[in-house]
Amino acid sequence: MDQHPQRPDVPTRQPACDACRHRKVRCDKLSPCSNCKTSDIPCRTTREMPGRRARTQVPRGQTGNRYEQTIADLQSKVEQLSQSLQARSGARNGTPSADNSPHGRPGVPTGAIGDRGTSFEGDSSFMTHSKQVTQAFEASLASTPQIAVDDALSGAVANLHKALDSSNAPPLTPAYSAESTEHDDCHGLSNLPLPPSDVVLRLLKRAKVERQRIFDEVPALELTSVISRCQKVFFATEPYSIATFIIVNVSLVLLLRGLSEGARKESQIGHPELAQYLAILPKNVDHAVRKLPLVSTHSMENITALHLACSLAIESSIQASPWDLISTAARMALSAGLHRLARKPGDNEQRLKRITFWSIYAMDRSMALSLGRAPNIQDYDIQTDRLACPADIDSPMGPMLACWVEVGELQGQAYHQLYSAYAQTQATETKARAAEQLAVRCLEIQKEFRSNAKFEGHYFEALQVQEIGFHSLLTMIYRMVPPDDSNHPLQFGNQCILSARTALNLHNRAWAKTRAPNVYTEDDWRIFVHWSTLFSPFVPFICVFGNVIAQSDMQDLALLGEFVSTLQSAAETTHTVRKLHHACSSFHQIAKVFVARQSQHVAPSTTDTDIPSTTWPPLDGIGDFTHDQLSDNMLSQHDWDLMLSEWDLGLGTLDARQMSSFLELLPTTQ
Repeated sequence: MDQHPQRPDVPTRQPACDACRHRKVRCDKLSPCSNCKTSDIPCRTTREMPGRRARTQVPRGQTGNRYEQTIADLQSKVEQLSQSLQARSGARNGTPSADNSPHGRPGVPTGAIGDRGTSFEGDSSFMTHSKQVTQAFEASLASTPQIAVDDALSGAVANLHKALDSSNAPPLTPAYSAESTEHDDCHGLSNLPLPPSDVVLRLLKRAKVERQRIFDEVPALELTSVISRCQKVFFATEPYSIATFIIVNVSLVLLLRGLSEGARKESQIGHPELAQYLAILPKNVDHAVRKLPLVSTHSMENITALHLACSLAIESSIQASPWDLISTAARMALSAGLHRLARKPGDNEQRLKRITFWSIYAMDRSMALSLGRAPNIQDYDIQTDRLACPADIDSPMGPMLACWVEVGELQGQAYHQLYSAYAQTQATETKARAAEQLAVRCLEIQKEFRSNAKFEGHYFEALQVQEIGFHSLLTMIYRMVPPDDSNHPLQFGNQCILSARTALNLHNRAWAKTRAPNVYTEDDWRIFVHWSTLFSPFVPFICVFGNVIAQSDMQDLALLGEFVSTLQSAAETTHTVRKLHHACSSFHQIAKVFVARQSQHVAPSTTDTDIPSTTWPPLDGIGDFTHDQLSDNMLSQHDWDLMLSEWDLGLGTLDARQMSSFLELLPTTQ
């Protein structure tokens, strides 16, 4: 006879299936259940091991549910508050109090207001002010012993705390919940092509034994989280979110790009396979981004996915707009309260949140200035501490990101004081003074960055991008300083021309370095062009072009031609670089024609002696243009509109129509 018979009065409970438990819907516990049959997905039920159940069972009356635990903690705090108030009431009637603190009212803990805190948690203005008033009321009770504190008053205060507690807020509706971004096959994510799982396993195993560039370039990512998400996608036992799919695909792109030639061979990945993977993964990201709901929860996973997708969109020319992606990420970051984080030493999760926020901040500022728009994140609304190196980021890219944040702050100031609608109403002298102050600050940031940055190997290209960005920003700032003794509409100040020339020279030198064998690939150069000329405002070309027209400067004309030639290879692979190449080629062609015509009628003019210039080789074919050919090469208004469509070239009030009219009406004789 069995020594442990089954109790007849305890029926065996049939657990809900895995899918229903995950989606938090009622399961009829059939096999398969009606929900799984309707969704056309496998119906699986995971049962607990008997041995494990015995070990994890908790005593009756206790629970591991975090919400019930939170309620228990709140009740405990309310009881403590009630006891403190009652104790003080007894002390007023002659009963001794257990707390004789000299600060404030006995029985009320010192610093209770600061301990409870009023940090921003996405609450409405009413809720935030209500919390502050409640705390002020408690403080007034502590300092006013003549007011009787009874059970009714204590209960009212406790009920108010319960009403204001954000953890008691009603749950989000299904349309806005986190689960709304989780799909199995309904959106076709599982049907998209991915690299073989064995290739991914080799990449992840290699990342465990050798630190990869991805974790330096994107310090908000950690290897453990990447591995966990890859398991969800490549070995899916339950639905995964769209954000998870995006993060996995971007992570694989960065892991594959960071492979050296030796690492590629050890990972058994051939060149054709590598090119194939790098082609399909960005397309997967583009497809997944378009499937994101219009309204998604401001979770860290969604924020990280949008941030990574924006970075990939900048350098891979996927169809999704980088500005739309970073704007959405910025708004989510604000809703999540990432701009008002308190520093918690030793809290790694808080550290990753701060890194993510400041990365989004820097990208938002640079793209906003490039597109001539106000940034989404304003400086006056930020309480989160700046990043510190190496405390927050212990990698070669740490000083780069910290500098990027400083530059982002300066870019926001440059837009507000020089290029915004408000700035357009200011006098020229006012903007010139502001520009000079901004330029001083820019040079200070550049000097500090150079003293702290230590780059070598592949990280040297990041240094080049930053240096080009410095001089591009200086060019935009100096654009608002009028030139001395010049009425020519395309003549800029000396400092502006110097900064523009330096930016173009740095770009051309980087191009020359990529020509060295076994240094950089064509894909490396394409990415470099995207970050150095398309991500940040690249006005130097326009300013040098204006100096060629105003001064007939042959050396600057050669500089323009060399820059145009550097874009040729990248223009063959991406639409955005092709568009930039077409615009710059048109500018260069106009400059060549104009200088050739000027040389036929007047003696060659020398460069302004106040602007140092480097000797450049003579140009071929400058004098080959005749006056008859000139009219055929000039662009009409329609041509200018097409060429400059969607491009803000930093000309201020000088738009395409004014540029076209000026060039078409140039005199044919001296």
